[in-house]
Amino acid sequence: MALAGTFSGIDPKMIEGLIKAEGIPVEQAKKRREKIIAEKTEFEKLQGLITNLDSSLNGLKTRTDFYKMKVESSHPDIMEGTVAGVALLGTYEFEVRGLARSEKELAYGFPDKDQTPVGFGYMLVERADKEPFEVVVEPDSTLQDVAAQINEANAGVKAMVVNTKYKPDSYRLLVVSEQSGEEAKIYLDQDSTFLEFKEQVTGKNLDVLFEDVPITDEDNTLDELIDGVSFSVKRSEPGTRVQVSVLHDMDATLEGIQGFVDNYNEINNFIGGQFKDPRQGDPGKLAADSSIKQIMRQLQFTLFAPQSSSTKFKTLAQIGISTNPKTGELDIDETKVRAALTDDYDSVAQLFIRSPNGDGVGERMAGAIKAFRDPQSGVLKTRVRGFDSIIKSQDKDIERRERQLGEREESIKRRFSALDSRMNSLKAQGNFLSQRFGGGGAPQGGGG
Repeated sequence: MALAGTFSGIDPKMIEGLIKAEGIPVEQAKKRREKIIAEKTEFEKLQGLITNLDSSLNGLKTRTDFYKMKVESSHPDIMEGTVAGVALLGTYEFEVRGLARSEKELAYGFPDKDQTPVGFGYMLVERADKEPFEVVVEPDSTLQDVAAQINEANAGVKAMVVNTKYKPDSYRLLVVSEQSGEEAKIYLDQDSTFLEFKEQVTGKNLDVLFEDVPITDEDNTLDELIDGVSFSVKRSEPGTRVQVSVLHDMDATLEGIQGFVDNYNEINNFIGGQFKDPRQGDPGKLAADSSIKQIMRQLQFTLFAPQSSSTKFKTLAQIGISTNPKTGELDIDETKVRAALTDDYDSVAQLFIRSPNGDGVGERMAGAIKAFRDPQSGVLKTRVRGFDSIIKSQDKDIERRERQLGEREESIKRRFSALDSRMNSLKAQGNFLSQRFGGGGAPQGGGG
């Protein structure tokens, strides 16, 4: 604030100092606000870590969540499969004797696709499982025109012009059923046009032996043999027996457990870092926040409640997951966990999932997080509301203080301006008196 030249008889730095002193409470209020905002930002980081943990628990809470399964085939080039949810374990034998095929009709050739007329009249397209539909072939229509008309009908049949490169009439119209199987047969009556079709591929159903039982379907996917498993048939190979096994996917299961451990440890380390020993560095911004200790204690409590069931494994430690006594982190022995899954997958699952034996770790911890987020009483929600309330109050306080500061600044300026005017007036009077009386009386005359 430059005040030089404003007050001729008073040092401007003195006035600046007074105004600056008046502004100290405003600056202090702003610093308090910055501190609360920094604490809220840090708390929101913790919220993000808790969200990550909750996401990892989504794969561990229920039987459907926890059980990861896969399909292995002795001939994946012939047949493979995928699992959705929980399926019956086992190895099954297949023999693919024939694939489902779509009916395909091919017209005899024309020298081009878009110039030579194919005649005119009507073409009737009959389908085994639907009503026939009619294609009107106008005069001067070409192969390309007829293909477009069939496709625009959007009736389960598609047409395309193919260039066979066989001279002289290399362009031919191919009409294909969009479905496969015997019920998807099509028949084309070219009526009075020059088009003449030949059945290129006969539509037929899938032909498979499943455990020596004949199985058929209209396409090459078997979805209803085993609940939760979809088998995809890729090619036929009569005489070749394919062994297809539905197994627990150990790698995917272990990955889910490892993700839970990693996310838990991130929260543990974040909260622990807030209460760092001053000899090891500055404590965190939330060192005075008791709510984060409450969160950590609740998460820890959910970890190690023993199972009362008759299953083989009753604690996480038995399968290779334990707490590091120095850091509070979860230590995971991947080899031991994998061995436990191989030994008794169901027993390991019940340590995590909701089951008739009670709630496992995944369900208990997810429940704790849900409580943290309760809109009315949850520690996450109430703490954020507390931050917002404090910041809002501080904003009002700063606004009030800045308004008062402006008023004080104007008051100081007015007072010193009045004082400066008075001092200038006194100085002018002094100069006048000095000039009037400071030079002595009139000169003394001589004579007598």
